Amino acid sequence: MSLTRRRFLELGACSTALAIAACRRSEPRPLAFLSAAEHATTSAACERILPHDDDPGAIELGVPDYIDRALATDRARWGDRFRAGLRALDAEAQRRSGAPFAATSAPAQDNLLDDWQDGSPAQVEFMRLLMNLTFEGAFGDPSYGGNRDGRGWRLIGFEPCAPRHHG
Repeated sequence: MSLTRRRFLELGACSTALAIAACRRSEPRPLAFLSAAEHATTSAACERILPHDDDPGAIELGVPDYIDRALATDRARWGDRFRAGLRALDAEAQRRSGAPFAATSAPAQDNLLDDWQDGSPAQVEFMRLLMNLTFEGAFGDPSYGGNRDGRGWRLIGFEPCAPRHHG
């Protein structure tokens, strides 16, 4: 059985509370690949996949920044497809709600993302890419720009061991 966004939420791994306002950073990092508008759309979409509740959500874990850095280092492989997906996501949100994706309500965002999981091949591909990048950014090694302060690891009970010194 594949893990869909809906199934992940049903498993109780997170709730649907919105956390964009809860994420605070002292100094914003300059974007490496995404425009400010693309970063806003990415942030809102990631937060719907892994929303804040009692635990940190995607934004607090640094997932949008991870995605921006990942796209900058491997843009030839999937950067253009990701950008096209963001444009299409914003266009569909605009058509449905009269606003870009990041400016629509959480329920409207959830409905759109749910529809895309079973939508056209391009929509399904974008959702898979977005979900994969979200989970990589939330639970991967913090040295890649996500999993801020190792908080994603703590969510799943992972405690990295100290490096061994060979001598």
